Amino acid sequence: MTITSQESEVRNWVTNILPPATSPGRGLNLTTPGFVEIKPHTLSGIRSGLTQLGARLAKANFPTGVLATYLGTDSRGNPLRKGKATHLRVYGVLVNATPKPTLAQYNRPGKWHYLGTSTLRDTISHPPVDHAPAFGWAVEPVVQAQVKLGVALSTPKRLWTLGGGPAAGPDMTYSELAGFYRELARELRDPLYAELASELEAMAA
Repeated sequence: MTITSQESEVRNWVTNILPPATSPGRGLNLTTPGFVEIKPHTLSGIRSGLTQLGARLAKANFPTGVLATYLGTDSRGNPLRKGKATHLRVYGVLVNATPKPTLAQYNRPGKWHYLGTSTLRDTISHPPVDHAPAFGWAVEPVVQAQVKLGVALSTPKRLWTLGGGPAAGPDMTYSELAGFYRELARELRDPLYAELASELEAMAA
């Protein structure tokens, strides 16, 4: 079977760039508020995600964000390019707003983090992996849940806001719980929220 240059590049990303499917979330520490963009783990998906995330970070003046990518696999963990997936493997990479993120910056080992694998049960209606973007929209809630779970193992106490689908806006937004309650205390002038924020900051120290 002849392998096209595009397929060869994608295979390289999957086999050489991604970490093994162990230790979900290890090393992915989120120290500032930011956005998460969710894309398929393909060259076009990664390129699009970096561009979209970079623009959102610049507009919001956030220093970092996360690009989360997904791979549909069979029961043995082999990535699929067509057909029905039984599992969804999720990866994440921390993206800096500056310098402007480019594909070359993230095409090397050590950047990506394994965030976990979810089983796509029969109760989850989803098309074959090659039916994009329908497959992506169908599994986006699964990816969002896996991102939250994977990040929580490394960086707990995040506050998540979910978006995504065909709607405008980031797929996910994250912030620190302590910062959220401190802002709420300022807006409502409520000392109880300020006390809760202090307690969360002490727990995180």
